[in-house]
Amino acid sequence: MEIFCKNLPKIELHAHLNGSLSSATLKKLGCLTDSISEYQKLNTLLETTPETLNDCFPVFKIAHNATNTKENVYTATQSVIKDFHDDNVVYLELRTTPRNGDDFDKETYIETVIKAICDYKNCSGKTESMIIKLILCIDRRHDIRTSSEMIDLIIKMKGKYPHVIKGVDLCGNPNEGKFFRGIFEKARENGLKITLHCAEVANSDEVMEMFEFKPDRIGHGTCIHGDFGGNEMLWWKFQDLRIPVECCLTSNVICGTSNGFEGHHIKELIKNKIPFCICTDDKGVFNTDLSCEYFLLSKHFGLDKMDLWKICFESVDLIFDSDEVKRELKKVMMNWMEKNFD
Repeated sequence: MEIFCKNLPKIELHAHLNGSLSSATLKKLGCLTDSISEYQKLNTLLETTPETLNDCFPVFKIAHNATNTKENVYTATQSVIKDFHDDNVVYLELRTTPRNGDDFDKETYIETVIKAICDYKNCSGKTESMIIKLILCIDRRHDIRTSSEMIDLIIKMKGKYPHVIKGVDLCGNPNEGKFFRGIFEKARENGLKITLHCAEVANSDEVMEMFEFKPDRIGHGTCIHGDFGGNEMLWWKFQDLRIPVECCLTSNVICGTSNGFEGHHIKELIKNKIPFCICTDDKGVFNTDLSCEYFLLSKHFGLDKMDLWKICFESVDLIFDSDEVKRELKKVMMNWMEKNFD
């Protein structure tokens, strides 16, 4: 099954650039061994609790320090893309929060990431291409003024690079900050798709507000069902809306927001036929890749090869790209299925 998961053409819709740096990439960027160990420290914890989630966010400072020049932002972006390509990801929506650095401002940061995406050449020797799009993030810890300035910049850059920038995300520590609905209404009015980190921790009022906004997708969706920190009213609303969920198994288990793999809320999504996709979140921080996430899904929830293929195939409908791209991806998936299933 591990080989099958590796060979399966996959769709990645929730991958943070600065959380996806491999050890090899961090070394390339000049990180010392101690910094690399700190970046991956969550993998060494013997026990996790919901409070472990708070320990995740300081780790990103290591990635930010390593990518504080345009050259290193470019190198990191290309390295992360190559890692996903080598894992047989055929469509990637990479996400990142624009920021300032030693020799760049937020706009230049976006320009640099986009240049790395557009310049990417297939270094692995494979003939298959990978489609790469960008989701830009707003940190929930920022105040309304900062967030307003950020969405104005994102809208401006989308106008300049509509073929690359496809959506906007609300990210950051869910125990801090808030959801400014008006910011995302403005994004939607300007043609951006919306995904929100939602219900990563128990916060029923905010989750209901997000549901009423009706984002195109949500990230994690951990605390919705009553058995997982949500409540009956939220679950009823969610079943009615059927908003697709970006599921990140290893991330949730390591951060302590899920009680082990068997106790992951994805089993309720499967049982109730709620649309979802499998994602890595921060593959470098959590020492995983998308093939591993599919293998874990199969191992802990009894899914066979056809089940996994169907999840990949149905994930195509969840991407923030055109119907034409969706048709092409479905052809890729169908051709692969015909060659690999009797």
